[in-house]
Amino acid sequence: MRLYLIAPCRKKDIWRKKRVTFTLPPMSLAILASLTPEKIEIKITDELVEDIALSSDPDIVALSVNTTNAKRAYEIAEYFRKKGSKIIMGGIHPSCMPEEALQYADSVVAGEGEPLWQNIISDFQRGRLKAIYKSADFSDMSIVPKPKWELLNNNRYFVPRTFQVSRGCPYGCSFCSSTKFFGRHYRFKPVKNVVDEIKDYPKKFLVFVDDNIVGNHDYARELFKSLMPLKKRWVAQASIDIAKDQRLLQYASDSGCAGLLIGFESIRYSNKKDVKKLRDPQDYAEMIRLIHSYRIGVHGSFVFGFDEDTEDVFTDTIDFVIRNRLECANYCKLTPFPGTELFEKMKSEDRLLTLDWSKYDRYHLVFKPKHIDVNRFYILTDDAYRRTFSFYSILKRMPNIISNIPYYLAINLSYRLGAKSLRNSERGKF
Repeated sequence: MRLYLIAPCRKKDIWRKKRVTFTLPPMSLAILASLTPEKIEIKITDELVEDIALSSDPDIVALSVNTTNAKRAYEIAEYFRKKGSKIIMGGIHPSCMPEEALQYADSVVAGEGEPLWQNIISDFQRGRLKAIYKSADFSDMSIVPKPKWELLNNNRYFVPRTFQVSRGCPYGCSFCSSTKFFGRHYRFKPVKNVVDEIKDYPKKFLVFVDDNIVGNHDYARELFKSLMPLKKRWVAQASIDIAKDQRLLQYASDSGCAGLLIGFESIRYSNKKDVKKLRDPQDYAEMIRLIHSYRIGVHGSFVFGFDEDTEDVFTDTIDFVIRNRLECANYCKLTPFPGTELFEKMKSEDRLLTLDWSKYDRYHLVFKPKHIDVNRFYILTDDAYRRTFSFYSILKRMPNIISNIPYYLAINLSYRLGAKSLRNSERGKF
């Protein structure tokens, strides 16, 4: 039996496969490979870094699908279906749009795939593949296996493997589909399991892919204490609430934390109805200063387009980033992904501009903002990137910690290049 696991990309992303970027390897497919019986022949392709083996003849093609790559995933599915392969789709988009996905797939996995995968393989072998698989519960993080990273083309990524210690998010922001997919409660991998995985990794630099590595402060303290003897450097996503726990900040710093990606989302407190984790922005300056005082960089993530946003939010956010010396920042256009509260709101108000899922990439504007003209919105976003990633701004925001400079300089220059590419190609009309 031959199994082909594929992470599709949008067609417009295919040019990226010729060079190494800040792309991370697809963990979910590597985990499914670990759960697959040894006697099954497995191949994994991440289309962001290499071509799909169109000449292959797999029995099963399993696709990891998000909204942005759904259109491309459907094309791949149609191609292999004509060759006689059975198509299985999983991921956030098929979980939220199962009937749509079933037009192109034989089976859809709704929710996390690990609890279901071995039953799916068994059902296929017995000729009893079901249309929809949905687990009664979320994955037990204590038994999620180590991913089979060796099946990926690891020399094409920023790092050859990533680490995950938790899943779930209690906030339930209106624009985020993560809560629906992973649940509202944090689930944690035993610290010993995490440490064992890291000990097996020879590289010095680690990337954690959790939505919030400090979702539970007690767990985070135990994790960071266990990381200290390993002498690694690491980055992760975290909520700004880490600044309220200076002991935790000290542990993070002592364990090798080089920086945290923090989803501020908005500096307008009036947007709290959409950004449930939003704190009073007046407190942010001191919280950022505290994080910096522990030699930890801050990569801020911001979203433009909430209903309370007016044109001046762009300038105010840029000034906030530069004034507080955020080592890096990224600006996303608010995107109403299927399955979210925001999508239903925009649909009911007839504000959606397109249902072309490939445009749902946080760079295209796919709905009509309440207070800002669509064309003007693009101009303001372009200007935000241009100002933030000018050489003057980059140098002004560089960290005082010499060891952190190469990492943040590389990210800023990458964003500078990417922003130029976006201005040239992403403003396509619908």
